[in-house]
Amino acid sequence: MNNGKYFTIEYKQKQEAKVDRTYGPILEHKKECQFCKKEFIFIGRIKTKKYENAKFCSRSCANNRQTWWNNNATGYKTIALQHYEHKCVVCGFDKIVAIHHIDENRKNNNPSNLIPLCPNHHEMVHSKWRNEVQPFIDKWQQGLLV
Repeated sequence: MNNGKYFTIEYKQKQEAKVDRTYGPILEHKKECQFCKKEFIFIGRIKTKKYENAKFCSRSCANNRQTWWNNNATGYKTIALQHYEHKCVVCGFDKIVAIHHIDENRKNNNPSNLIPLCPNHHEMVHSKWRNEVQPFIDKWQQGLLV
């Protein structure tokens, strides 16, 4: 049995008024983008999570984490590749690059202690063929190889 009470214009207006009192009316709000600092317009209710979460003017600003990443990098590979080209300093191979700790201390992630090598030359450094690769590493440390 449907008496139609919930389908009347008056009932719908009362419900909309109740939502407006609770969450605020739908309006245009000006906010500042947290990334690019440009002003943007948010259309919605002010007392909602969606309003609180609207911090960026666009998807590209919201997804741009490069500044944070540059300042907070802790992984040795990230640190090395921020300072050096993504290629082996011995042969120039750039498809797969391993990072070698020159002093072999894995906790020393200072860029001067890290050197990009291809997997082949990295393996040679840790084997009996070290003497074939070490001269290149020494020249690179002295700035003679780029």
